Amino acid sequence: MPSAAVEQSASDQMPVTVPSVSQFVWRELRLLVVLGALSFGAALCVRYGLHYPIPLTDMSVPRRMRQALRYTALLGPVLLLIRLLRQRLALRGADGRPVPGRAGWSLALAALRQDALAARFALVVSTVLVMAGLFSVFALWKASIPVLAPWRWDPMLVAVERALHGGVLPQDVTRSWFGPRATVVLDDLYSLWLRLVALFVVWQSLRAPAPGRMRALLALALTYTLLGNVGGMLLSSGGPVYYDRLVGESGPYAAQAAYLAAIPGLHATAMQRSIWDWVQSGTYVPFATISAMPSMHVGVTTVMALACRERNRWFGVAGWLYVCLILLGSVHLNWHYAIDGYVAIVGVLAVWWFSGWLVRRYA
Repeated sequence: MPSAAVEQSASDQMPVTVPSVSQFVWRELRLLVVLGALSFGAALCVRYGLHYPIPLTDMSVPRRMRQALRYTALLGPVLLLIRLLRQRLALRGADGRPVPGRAGWSLALAALRQDALAARFALVVSTVLVMAGLFSVFALWKASIPVLAPWRWDPMLVAVERALHGGVLPQDVTRSWFGPRATVVLDDLYSLWLRLVALFVVWQSLRAPAPGRMRALLALALTYTLLGNVGGMLLSSGGPVYYDRLVGESGPYAAQAAYLAAIPGLHATAMQRSIWDWVQSGTYVPFATISAMPSMHVGVTTVMALACRERNRWFGVAGWLYVCLILLGSVHLNWHYAIDGYVAIVGVLAVWWFSGWLVRRYA
């Protein structure tokens, strides 16, 4: 059978308006890739150009992102292989018979490169890979805070906290609101955040290409970069739970610490002890570093709430309710000053607007 006839038959089955997979994926992810390259490049300069001992060689993918990455890495190639086999079986020559041998596989691969569904599969896998890399860089910069900007803002933040709340510390108020059982529930909801972040990344990765998808992922990445990394350096602080140990003097949060210590099985108190041990021993665990201002728990939850609101009003209501619970939990569990959360919410609203502008301008 003449090859021209085979090519003509195959071309009749391939949608010519869909760009190649690589072009499609690059178009959707280029803003994230550029952000990651700039952030990692800055880390290389700080480590090897300025010779600050940031833990660059210890950098690793956070556990939650490894889990999301495993699921996607296993699922994506399987779906692509199924699609390739379907393309191969569907190919017919000019006489209506299957295209034999290597020519058939070559045409199937060519068809796959122009297939919209295959491009979606590739985009899902690539998105999770890129986000896993970005989270690794975010964690590296967070772990660099003790090296580049040791904690020094806590006394000032406590003074602002008192002034903003009429001389009262929010922990003294929440202690009257939440008894031991309610504290356990709040602690569970706060711990759930880690899983929800991974699920949020997977959800956005699985969404159809659209400005809303790009905006949500970019806002998440910029929140970590601008608020978590840059903001964490500029306003370096340890938070209520570590106040005494970092400032070197007795702080006003001993009553809250004693209250929480009397409640058995709290995830927060166990994690707070572990983080202090890791910091003291110099053990690198992604994101297990002391950094209070601004609150990334509140900031990332705000990104999720905004993305949910863009999809559905009731999703948005649930998202903002969770923002309020995370804000309360961050204070009551002694992780953060309340102003850490306020700054995070305001900062994310600015990042959300900026992300939308970037998507409209460059995507």
